[in-house]
Amino acid sequence: MDARTRGALGEVRAEQMLTEKGYRILARNAVFPGSEIDLIAEDGRVIVFVEVKMRKSTREGAGREAVTPAKQKKICKGALCYLVKNGLMDRQVRFDVVEVQPEGVLHIEDAFPYQGPVF
Repeated sequence: MDARTRGALGEVRAEQMLTEKGYRILARNAVFPGSEIDLIAEDGRVIVFVEVKMRKSTREGAGREAVTPAKQKKICKGALCYLVKNGLMDRQVRFDVVEVQPEGVLHIEDAFPYQGPVF
């Protein structure tokens, strides 16, 4: 299985887990200039931007370790674009990471803070 297929399967598993937790999925693989966000969801009134990391094993390290400060900035840039485009600037936001591993799915809420212009 190639990395793209594995990643897509990870996103499906992450989406299923979030839906089971009561989240409403707003967008999948949302693309913005210089950014892509795997899942955008709503948790109550909070808009949640989710980075999904699929791992074949823990030998590669934890998925959250791959969400570097540079990746975080790109996600935050895309998040700002999404909020502006959809008139959601008044909403609280959160940035989560979902690690999908053979052992199961780990949801890390509030994995990193917003990094970008103050809004």
